[in-house]
Amino acid sequence: MFLEIRDGSSQIVLINGQPNVESGHNGYINFTIVIYSLNMPIGSKGPEFKERFMRVVHCTLRIAAGDIVTAFDLSKYSSACDLGGCTGALARELVQTYPEMKVNVLDLPEVIAHSSKFQPDGWDSSRVTFTSGNFLEDPLPEADLFILSRVLHDLPEGKLNHLLQKVSEACCPGRSAVLIAEIVLDEDTKDPRGPLQSLSMSDGKQRSGTEYKKLLEKHGFNSVQIRSTGNLLDAILAVKS
Repeated sequence: MFLEIRDGSSQIVLINGQPNVESGHNGYINFTIVIYSLNMPIGSKGPEFKERFMRVVHCTLRIAAGDIVTAFDLSKYSSACDLGGCTGALARELVQTYPEMKVNVLDLPEVIAHSSKFQPDGWDSSRVTFTSGNFLEDPLPEADLFILSRVLHDLPEGKLNHLLQKVSEACCPGRSAVLIAEIVLDEDTKDPRGPLQSLSMSDGKQRSGTEYKKLLEKHGFNSVQIRSTGNLLDAILAVKS
């Protein structure tokens, strides 16, 4: 399991050592994550810290990406935009699974500046592009499929609704969709992933499948499908009405 850092929080995740080459879940590399608290202001964290954090996100998505992109048949979508896509780990899994798809990774300039360090040697980058921007403030790139991976749970209500409305307005009714990767809480019992995730949250909210369905329908998405992947993250696919 993993946590992530957000502005205003001192809870962080760092990787202890480098990934090894032993095959793990779904054929991906195994790695060890150490979770601890660092008592220092966020503003004092320099490039080395940001790169370590990006490595945690990268490794986590390498574990979960295969189950996320195959939870639904996404072959009808020729273009996708991964909002806050960090190193592009999920984007690479998408283009490997769906040969006709191209993916644009949108993230903050300081993240994009480090993203090249995470690309494998010999990687054909012609179908994965990286764009600097703020998905809350800047216009969204055109795409058939928008992706939000571990974004919604950590946004306060106002920013959450603002972002979903932007995505909804960027979608073509009946053709475009949003793919969400989040921990979807069980309706009846407590998901053990939930308490761990809550340690890194500030103003956000964890949700059940029913809550995500109502939230997406509120912003004009229907045919909401939810898949429990058995992995670190679950998958939700919602088509614009």
